[in-house]
Amino acid sequence: MTQPVLAYRWSQSEFVRAWEANAFDHRVELVEGEIWPVVIGSWHGDTVGQLLALLPRGGVRVTTSTLPTGGSLPDPDCWVRRADAEPIGTVGTRLSVWDAADVLLVVEVADETTIQDLNVKAKLYGQAGYPVYWVITQEAIYEHTGPISTGYRTRVEYLHGERIPVPYAATELVVDELIASS
Repeated sequence: MTQPVLAYRWSQSEFVRAWEANAFDHRVELVEGEIWPVVIGSWHGDTVGQLLALLPRGGVRVTTSTLPTGGSLPDPDCWVRRADAEPIGTVGTRLSVWDAADVLLVVEVADETTIQDLNVKAKLYGQAGYPVYWVITQEAIYEHTGPISTGYRTRVEYLHGERIPVPYAATELVVDELIASS
């Protein structure tokens, strides 16, 4: 007879205590109570580098820090906040919590995590109220807008040869320049 496996759900405080104690031997993130490994391959790293170089920076801060969201601690590949924003709280001793109105763009680069980024993380970021969420894959950039309790109202796919709007900067970027060649 097979015994059922009980899945353990980590709380944010449990995860932070373990993280601050250096209990993890590799990079991880907490998503809806589960610990997810963070793996950065060559294409992924090159794409994040291009993204960081190209995102407009006037009046904003572009960061790669953990973004406490609800009870989760995801590590988006990059996110943008107002330069004058002040944290509204902390998690543990090293993580700042931000008001959703100050978070202007959240970006995940998806190589092996496309399904999770388009579904689980879209729901997480939409519920938090972040206005724009991008998922960058080798084939396209998926822009999510109109945050709602189940994720986002709208998802638009931008393909090679197209331009994607950057609402916080009232400009557009070329998709081909954001997606590293594989």
